[in-house]
Amino acid sequence: MTTHTEALIASDYVVCATLRKVADVFNADLLWERGRSTQDGIALMEALKRHPRTVRARQRKETRYSHIIVRIPERDYVRDDRLEDGFGRRALVQELEHRHEQELGRYLADDAAIRYRLEPDPILRSGEAQFLFGRAIYVPAASDLPLFRIQIAADGSGDWREVGLIYPGQRLTLINGDRRASSVTVTGWPFLSGESALLVLRPGMPPLVDVGAEPPDSLTVGPDGESGFTLRDRRGRGVRVRAVALAAQDLALVRSNWATRTLDRVVTPPATPPMLPDETADTRLDETYPLIDPWGRREPMLGFPTDPDDATQPLPILDEPSSPPSSPLSPLQEPPSPSSVIPPALVSNESKVLPVEPDQGTWIPRRPVAYLHVTGIALQRLSTYAAAGISDWRLSFNRIGELTPDGHPDVAAWVRIDSADRVFGEVVGLSTPLALPGMWQPFPELELALYPAPGPMTTHYLGWMRLPTPLTLPVPRERAVTFGRGSEADIAPRLLADPRSLRWDGNRTTSLGISAEYLGLSRRHLRLQVRRDDWWVQLESQNMPVYRLAASGDLLDVLSPGIDTATAAKPGELLVAGGYVLALGAVG
Repeated sequence: MTTHTEALIASDYVVCATLRKVADVFNADLLWERGRSTQDGIALMEALKRHPRTVRARQRKETRYSHIIVRIPERDYVRDDRLEDGFGRRALVQELEHRHEQELGRYLADDAAIRYRLEPDPILRSGEAQFLFGRAIYVPAASDLPLFRIQIAADGSGDWREVGLIYPGQRLTLINGDRRASSVTVTGWPFLSGESALLVLRPGMPPLVDVGAEPPDSLTVGPDGESGFTLRDRRGRGVRVRAVALAAQDLALVRSNWATRTLDRVVTPPATPPMLPDETADTRLDETYPLIDPWGRREPMLGFPTDPDDATQPLPILDEPSSPPSSPLSPLQEPPSPSSVIPPALVSNESKVLPVEPDQGTWIPRRPVAYLHVTGIALQRLSTYAAAGISDWRLSFNRIGELTPDGHPDVAAWVRIDSADRVFGEVVGLSTPLALPGMWQPFPELELALYPAPGPMTTHYLGWMRLPTPLTLPVPRERAVTFGRGSEADIAPRLLADPRSLRWDGNRTTSLGISAEYLGLSRRHLRLQVRRDDWWVQLESQNMPVYRLAASGDLLDVLSPGIDTATAAKPGELLVAGGYVLALGAVG
């Protein structure tokens, strides 16, 4: 049994424990206590014992936390909801509460109640579970009525959006962009060094909410003149926070709506792009990229075929993205008003009026998507992988510049990199050394431009090559997506997933296995989010950097694991991730 370094993340306010390799996430025994199995990480009881609420002293007893949030993979949550009508999650919560009462009941604080809440999480992999508890974690009872709405707005904006509620027993609320260290996680939290907003409920008649910074003095906190507070860091980045008291007539409606949304919500993925005024409280309303299909699988996976029998088909080049399948509607979304439906008599005669049919769940875009363009291939230093036996890497093109699986009859030219980091342009019967920068034109209709790597990139790259026919990928607005390889990424182009493009000790690979897609590209390499004026980029890879280049190819920034992991990028700039050069599309 092993314990990962991030299996337990603890602060004064929130403790997050992660358990991996769980055979059945609905089995309370496996989540409560790690037995003699292959499970990795921290089980719930162990985490609760490691981090008691109060330590035993002369005049007070030891107490442990009793409000727990349990997160399981979204796929398992949806599967249970559809196949078992939620029986698995209800049974899990009931059993965990029973185990907690049985084994830790004597450590309850005075008047404390044991409450569990189960949440779906799109970030967790299969067999993973997370447990959150701490002084800033509060699970309301079904009969609790909230006192305040928590609202957030961008600095200088008056467009407030609701992100959470404060209940009578909820003394502390921690707000930041880290879903593992917050009571309320805000997509687009502008502070990148762990700064948080701490809301403290002060009892009285009427009750009040104080807003402060955590750690203390990490942010400047001041009134904004509109019953809220502005938090600003030393770089001038800011956010507005306020707690709005609920009117008596609103309490029942808010409780009903919030309980429904909490039950069905999908936890926002970890992302730190600064907020924009046009963001809505429920990001699912404008999703333009699917989360999962009816069987709980992420779709689509664009680009390269995974079946070796289909590998002889040319790669698709998507000029226009296909429409994703339907995404579930938010429980807070209201049906369209009758006035929003145009009567047939008002439709222009020039347009064809389709007959009205029953709703089939067809996805209808509400806002235009932004686009991410795979505009080039990063030419990696194969000498780095020579010890593994990779002798060369060949990129195959047809005559119009489309990347094509090696061995396809349409292949007309190759760009090859050998283990000595030399680059060659090849056609049948001819091999030409290529210099970077340079241009290679093997045919009148095929021209390949090669660019050198800026200084800091030369550790991993020789340079990069612009694709004559870029791949255009749709990216949703107001929701962060992950770029990488395999099924764990929201966007995975798979243009380099041909295993026959790599040669091992001079021999061509004939079976599925390691491909150039694996070279320098993590399963979840980077996270992207479209904003009003730019893009937010966050590095997720634990071992490979991402390079941000100007459109001219000049280096602008390097995102390094554990050092500088997030940045804002403008449309038209380039990102080098693994073997791909990505161009950020327009956002206006």
